[in-house]
Amino acid sequence: MLHDAPLQDAAEPSRVIAGRYRLDRPIGASGMGEVWHAYDERLDRRVAVKMMLTDVRGVPGVPGFGAAEALQNRRDRFLREVRTTATIEHLGIPAVYDTGVDDVSGRLYVVMQLLRGREVQTFIEENDYATEPLPISWAAAAGAQIASTLETVHRHDVVHRDIKPANLMLTPDGVVKVLDFGVAALLGSGIHPRLTQEGMTVGTPPYMSPEQSLANAVGPASDIYALACVLYELLTGKPPFTTDADGSCTWHHVRTPPPLIRTLRPDVPEELERLLLGMLDKEPERRLDASQVYDALLPWVHGQDTARTTQPEFDPRQPFSRPFSRPSSGPPKRPSPRAYTPTEVVPVPSDAAEAVAPLTDQEADDVSDVAARLAHEGNFAQAADLLQDAIVRAGDTVLRNDLLFSLAQVKFLAEIYSEAVDHFAEAEAAYTERYGAEDSQAQLCRYYVAQCRMSLGESTAAIEAFRSYAAREPDPTDAEAVDRYLDALMSLTRMHAARERFSDAVAAAGDLREATRRLRGPNAPELADIEGFLARLSRFTR
Repeated sequence: MLHDAPLQDAAEPSRVIAGRYRLDRPIGASGMGEVWHAYDERLDRRVAVKMMLTDVRGVPGVPGFGAAEALQNRRDRFLREVRTTATIEHLGIPAVYDTGVDDVSGRLYVVMQLLRGREVQTFIEENDYATEPLPISWAAAAGAQIASTLETVHRHDVVHRDIKPANLMLTPDGVVKVLDFGVAALLGSGIHPRLTQEGMTVGTPPYMSPEQSLANAVGPASDIYALACVLYELLTGKPPFTTDADGSCTWHHVRTPPPLIRTLRPDVPEELERLLLGMLDKEPERRLDASQVYDALLPWVHGQDTARTTQPEFDPRQPFSRPFSRPSSGPPKRPSPRAYTPTEVVPVPSDAAEAVAPLTDQEADDVSDVAARLAHEGNFAQAADLLQDAIVRAGDTVLRNDLLFSLAQVKFLAEIYSEAVDHFAEAEAAYTERYGAEDSQAQLCRYYVAQCRMSLGESTAAIEAFRSYAAREPDPTDAEAVDRYLDALMSLTRMHAARERFSDAVAAAGDLREATRRLRGPNAPELADIEGFLARLSRFTR
């Protein structure tokens, strides 16, 4: 993102944009745009300005995409990179200062912290692994810093999707910066249009997880897999899988067992080898999370392997002596639903809870209406705060259940699925206890719990949740309930197929076909699509 070497033949001369940022010289480029060394003349400081490309030249052809649609896709991804990076505060992520549209060229721009340093890829390429590989503690320190950053990123329901040495920069004081959130994914698609076509892979092949290589839904576990590939390369000089005579990178990621690093580098401790194997597990749900990886790597940072590199100022072990640790700020980790308590919904001191007046039915209706309007306008934080205040005043009443459901919906629309799923789960339990398992609101909560699990990439839990929801057939006269029921069956079919459990997928598709006939009649137009899907699935079950 912010390289030292300037580019030749700048696309445009030095000039001032937004009345304050003077473009000095281009210092880097990515698939999304150019990066300029610039000066913020208002604050008298150096900054980096990223200018989005004006056209779609150099963008690989995508069937079905016209130039206008491809350009809009590029703009959407650029804006998402800005918003994603700006909302996450961590030492390992470059700070975002400003963004806007250049009045002269109409190009989108983002003003960021100017970084000085070297790509991790450069250290790998310039190091002689045959005679003096990078110290184990050096690699562990870099990995621990990346894991610390990913822990914060994942708590914001963001998956980077392209962790690789070229997207990692070491600053002179040894801090590892994670760059280029241009292909980052907010978990699930929510109300936003998909920014990549279904079935399109995003990432860099040598570092892509099996699920990412297959163009399936990805979650935080994909970043952990990529981090393992980076660690493997830091220690040996090459990633665990490369294209060779036996197959492509993609084929190896999906089919080949992870290679044992000690066969290439015997001085790597067995415990570290086991950690890498766990991070490279083919099943994403069996991989460690970022916090666990950080804790596992930390002892190796302080190990006896203390050899210095030729450039000690770029040593990732340096921050740990100050020390460097995971940030204490930021949103809390998502609690397990089984350990969930009402105080985790709205933390409030007990004396404040006693001082507020009870919520009336009219006030609850007004709050719900205003929150719905705010959410419709995209002001999700305001809507959530309004509902949370009302929940405190509602106490343990029916009003509280309805407000909690509304809060869950707001979080769902805002794509904060890690919070929405717990709110839906608590609301479902309350509705079930009060009205029974057949209650329509309880059923609706179960449906959204399944949707959240799927959006979070928790495929096993999502399948169980969809099965639980689909166990009760809806009232045929309730069109919306019928739509949700058939959608649940279709989601089951697709998730089984994505996991290559084709017999389960065929069974789910069969259930979907029969349910569609019962609920929408034998001439329902979607039956033809279901039959075609079944025919394609049958090729994998012979």
